[in-house]
Amino acid sequence: MSLEMTPGLRSTYKQRYEPNDDGLRFQDLVFEGNFVGQEPLRDGILGDKVQKQRAKSKVLEKVSKEDVLVDQFTLDELNDLNNYLAWNIWDVLVMRATEGVSGMIPRQEYEILAFMHQFYRWPEVLRMTTDEVGAQGILDIGASARREIGTKVNAVHDWSIGAVGFGMGRCGLLALEAIGPNDYIEESNELLKFMQRIEYGKRQDGYILNSQDRYRCQIHEPDFLAGIINQLETLEPGSPKHDSFTRFNAAAELLAFLDHMDCRLGLGDTGPYELDNGNILILRDLFVNEPIFHWSDVCDDAGLPHAYTIAIEIDPEILGLQEIRVNDISTTFTRPKNYIPAIVGGAVFAREQWDTPMKDVRSIAIDDLGGELPKIQDATLKMYGKVSRMCRRDLIWAGQYVYYVDMILPYLRKAGTYEKACDEYQLWEVDQRVSNYYYDISKRGFAQEVVPQKIFSGQGYLPFGEGADLRRSKYRWL
Repeated sequence: MSLEMTPGLRSTYKQRYEPNDDGLRFQDLVFEGNFVGQEPLRDGILGDKVQKQRAKSKVLEKVSKEDVLVDQFTLDELNDLNNYLAWNIWDVLVMRATEGVSGMIPRQEYEILAFMHQFYRWPEVLRMTTDEVGAQGILDIGASARREIGTKVNAVHDWSIGAVGFGMGRCGLLALEAIGPNDYIEESNELLKFMQRIEYGKRQDGYILNSQDRYRCQIHEPDFLAGIINQLETLEPGSPKHDSFTRFNAAAELLAFLDHMDCRLGLGDTGPYELDNGNILILRDLFVNEPIFHWSDVCDDAGLPHAYTIAIEIDPEILGLQEIRVNDISTTFTRPKNYIPAIVGGAVFAREQWDTPMKDVRSIAIDDLGGELPKIQDATLKMYGKVSRMCRRDLIWAGQYVYYVDMILPYLRKAGTYEKACDEYQLWEVDQRVSNYYYDISKRGFAQEVVPQKIFSGQGYLPFGEGADLRRSKYRWL
């Protein structure tokens, strides 16, 4: 098959990186959030620009290491982060709205329980971890992602600490009227400071989120990246080899989602990296075997590694690429939407365990993917059988554990505090308040209607009150 450009389109995506460019609109919806009476925000680069203009502090600009090492945000900084994350959550969630619904697993229910559990329980676990390794140690954990593939120290996990644990967790509890706007300020700072330090260590450009850098997640060191680029194989679009590569990607992606109870914690993209030939590279980690979950035994039985990493080379001229976003939940979106026909090169790697040294990560020739695919398909089939036998309550709590444990698991592993979190902080126990909420989330459409409305509109992310005490936790239940 000959390579042909998308008819009528020339690649213009580099214009998106020019300072005065406002980016394309990927969606027609608008966001109001806490900016009542002001022009609603749009998605993408333009939305990020306006958020920075409206901020009262400099926390959304490039920050310094000294800023990050300070233990406490100001009230303006906390509110600027709250407002920004509310928009950012809308920006990424609306793009993949249908993926948030599962006909097999009660996702809305497990998500809201996990959000609230995270907000209550994570602060003391993350503070203990910071106490163990120090603030610089947290930056170093973030920096470890610069020389690794197959690591869960990645955009979606890093983002989740603040956007999910703080943003959506606090929003859910406010909607449930379990807390007030000025409760748990100290704990909120703990969550957001941990996120800022991880993200700063990983990115090292002063930003903490991909949306602040026109949706780029170009974190890998050049010499490390060169070792991957050198192993790219040419893929002629439409050829059997191209077909084998894309089928493997689809099958591994499906299992990675299923192993994480149908959510995207199993997937992590970085990039886009521009190659010397003008093409662009996306690196995609697919976590097909997370051993802390008991249902992942079928992945063990199939002999699957912890993660596959797929290097995807895309020709922007074939695609007529107008914009590419690697957003903060580790997902690549392009305009035009379907970049599969423009894949012209690829490579596949396997990391056996989460801590397998990088020198022992094995490369898999694309001609050998036929030997890997049956293992993925076998585990997927058995996983479906296992999940289909689980009752609704088991599915909800299994999904809750995926969010509540997995979203901070990579940092606890790296810090060496996972066992301490389990033994001394009872990480796997369910807080009694959250356990009781199980019965509330199905009433009056709370999980299916109230929470999504509050989260998508941005109106549920109430700011901390003017003059609120930064040391404040929650002192009364009335």
